[in-house]
Amino acid sequence: MQTSHEKPTRGRPKTFDRNHVLGIAMWAYWQDGHAAVSLNSICQRAKVAKSSLYKEFGSEDGLKQAVLVDYHKMTLAPLYEMLNGDQPFHKALQALSVYILRDHEEHGIPNGCMFVDFCQSRDQLGDLVGDQVDRFRALSLSTFERWIERAVADGELDVSVSPRTAALYIDAQIATIMNMQRQGASTKEVATVFRLALSVFE
Repeated sequence: MQTSHEKPTRGRPKTFDRNHVLGIAMWAYWQDGHAAVSLNSICQRAKVAKSSLYKEFGSEDGLKQAVLVDYHKMTLAPLYEMLNGDQPFHKALQALSVYILRDHEEHGIPNGCMFVDFCQSRDQLGDLVGDQVDRFRALSLSTFERWIERAVADGELDVSVSPRTAALYIDAQIATIMNMQRQGASTKEVATVFRLALSVFE
């Protein structure tokens, strides 16, 4: 609703809905894998002209970067919050397990992880989204590493490897679980594998 102090815009109203396009693109990349989704397909699904999409995002690379930033806010940032909090290590570990193993269908989201998909095809990405992937992966690893460091310093965890190695291990296990989900493994199989993987920290 236009308030009294807002000035009306001139000319035709802007009809390009950035959030709508980002939502359509995110779902497509997440569900089908970004490499299998063309820019034309995104335009058709979102019912927008390619020229409008280029005007908004600059390129397909720019679109993927913007989608990844939104995906990070929605799925990865909550994970970091769990691990950066003050709760004891094993409670955070349990929360991590519950979050990773949540039923995607029940939450209305595709199986797997779009970020994992981007990471595993890093060499095929454009410069913008590729650099964004690198930044987010560095953030993930540093979050895991600091979490392990705090647990060791507080006497909650005793591991024979460095926090960096433990962080890489956790990152690899999450990627494995996301790939299993995408490939259609049962919830029971996925849970069993992930809990076995995390048992090294118990």
